[in-house]
Amino acid sequence: MSDHKPDNFRAKVEIASAFAVLLGLIFVGLELRQNTAAVEAATFQNLTDATNDYILELASNSEILRVWNIGSVNPDQLNELDALRYNLVMRAYWVRMQNVFSQWKRGTLAAQDWRLYQAVICDPDNVTGNIGERVTFDQHTIVLSPEFIEFVGACWNE
Repeated sequence: MSDHKPDNFRAKVEIASAFAVLLGLIFVGLELRQNTAAVEAATFQNLTDATNDYILELASNSEILRVWNIGSVNPDQLNELDALRYNLVMRAYWVRMQNVFSQWKRGTLAAQDWRLYQAVICDPDNVTGNIGERVTFDQHTIVLSPEFIEFVGACWNE
């Protein structure tokens, strides 16, 4: 009977160890979930700040707003300097939209936050009503990833 006591003790230690490992994994899972939520929130805040900066720059700079307004409707009406300005403003837009897409693909932007930006990128009224957006997208594909280019093309052709 004395032979069974060490085996019984060993079994209890193994069960306790397995339970401790299970508790540790649960804790790590909870910490990982909390960390993921914090990263997603920070990413969304940074993207929102960048979007607000872009919008406020357009709204507060009458010259850029004038160029953006003309370029959005008929980019061919812009003179050479204004066409360059419009091109740079739209490059900032497309690079930012690609960043949003990349953050979503990496898992650092929550799906519900991505859907807001996806709606902006894929909105058919925005695409057909903003000729300059369509033209500049084609001009900026050199600085955009193939995956983002494919995404935009697919959503515009739906």
